[in-house]
Amino acid sequence: MSLGVDEIEGILSAHERMPIGASFKDGETFGNWRVTAFIGKGGNGEVYRVVHVSLGTSAALKVLVRDEPRARERFVREARLLSELKSASFPQFFEYGEANGYAYLVMELLEPGDLPTGDREVARFLRQVCDAVAELHACGIVHRDIKPSNILWRIGGTHSPLLGHPFHGQPSVGGYVASAVPVLADLGLAKDIATSDVGHPTSDITQGGVGTPGYGAPEQMERGEASVASDIHALGVLADRCFDGKPPRTWRRIIERATSSIPERRYPSVAAFIRAIRWRNFLRTAGFSAFAVLLLGAIAASVAVWLAMGGGEWIKWRRLCERGEIVSVEEKSEPYESPAYGKCRRIFHVTNVVEGTIIDLHARTLSFKEPIELAPGEYRIIGPGRLDAALSGPSNAVVRLKNCLLNNMTTIQHPKNRISYVMEGGAYLNFVNLDATSEMRKSVRCAEEYQGGNDYAVEFRGPLTFKELNRKRADERDHTLREEIDRVNRDGLKAFPERQKSWLRKDCAETAIGSR
Repeated sequence: MSLGVDEIEGILSAHERMPIGASFKDGETFGNWRVTAFIGKGGNGEVYRVVHVSLGTSAALKVLVRDEPRARERFVREARLLSELKSASFPQFFEYGEANGYAYLVMELLEPGDLPTGDREVARFLRQVCDAVAELHACGIVHRDIKPSNILWRIGGTHSPLLGHPFHGQPSVGGYVASAVPVLADLGLAKDIATSDVGHPTSDITQGGVGTPGYGAPEQMERGEASVASDIHALGVLADRCFDGKPPRTWRRIIERATSSIPERRYPSVAAFIRAIRWRNFLRTAGFSAFAVLLLGAIAASVAVWLAMGGGEWIKWRRLCERGEIVSVEEKSEPYESPAYGKCRRIFHVTNVVEGTIIDLHARTLSFKEPIELAPGEYRIIGPGRLDAALSGPSNAVVRLKNCLLNNMTTIQHPKNRISYVMEGGAYLNFVNLDATSEMRKSVRCAEEYQGGNDYAVEFRGPLTFKELNRKRADERDHTLREEIDRVNRDGLKAFPERQKSWLRKDCAETAIGSR
């Protein structure tokens, strides 16, 4: 997308206007890229912020202003390396060409930033930089100029922001931004090396010293010998700079070895340098490990106690519950104007499908001693089987029973226990520890009532099994029948309405025959 006037003004305000030393002015173009701001100047080139004239994409433009054979060779080498290196550890390559009589290179726009200072932040930063250096070494290339100014930052995992300081608005710890990724830049001094054996670097001899004083290894600055060991020396100096020359005790030994004046005494590879950083706090880590073992032991003991005190029942309940679709038929009524009867109410049925919890008993008897608190929602308990549990819920929950037995052992009365029960046939609901109240009775309704079905039972402090329930019902029927027989024998049939006399005579006759 293209940039607006406000965005371009914001870009220009983030950098100073073209200083006297800049070779190019605002608006000059290199291919499809238009110069918008001056960023910096080096020994052989200048860097500008540019915008693509058609797409509005921001990028960094590096122009070779010192056109000498050695400088042009290094400039072309850097362009070639960037085009070949597809890793995120290096700036993304966009374009290389010549315009206005100068060679130019367009790459990803990155931002400068401060070095991290904390132990963890420095370790993370160096591991990321070492990953980039290790990639170069694997390709047979040595960087030769590793220093803070050649490490730029990619903010938030994307290209750099267009406006303001790169760390503006970003949370930082010790000057290090957690969302920023270091990128190894400026490959102008990178050079091929011969690696005949891992851990035994050979020299790439150049005429005279090359690199940055203070970071370049002694053999590199004095004799121009560039090797894996010289890059490791620069990494050691970089680590020392992160701590402002006063590294912690755990880092001191690592830095001393990496910056040794004798190449053979340094770490043989970048991987060995990273391992040393990773193991820098071994003794401290061992102490933490012992503490962690004790802590895990305490947690395991706590879990064992928790399981012994009922935590196992919680796991058992969670395994029993499954999410699924629950289909219900709700009976509703509405005002209706009948041609024959006038104003009345019409009963109709609505099918409802909701996502809920399905508890399938699979012909088992399951008992839970610990109370179970139901969350709001729909629950369906499907038999055959029996469930003994103290179900309660401060929030509204609907429990649908079908072809099963539920002995609810709760002691909490409705409406404090706000569970609604729906009997869908073949179900038996027994409140083991509660007496019948009007509120509790209102919380239970029968879905098949409109069909005239009565294949269900609701009891308060009733029998615990279907067999006991059937025996109780048979005893109640026998007791009622005997009372009626006694009443007939005592008062005669005249005490009953005419509509009851016929079946009473029949029952009495059958009872008399049975008694013989």
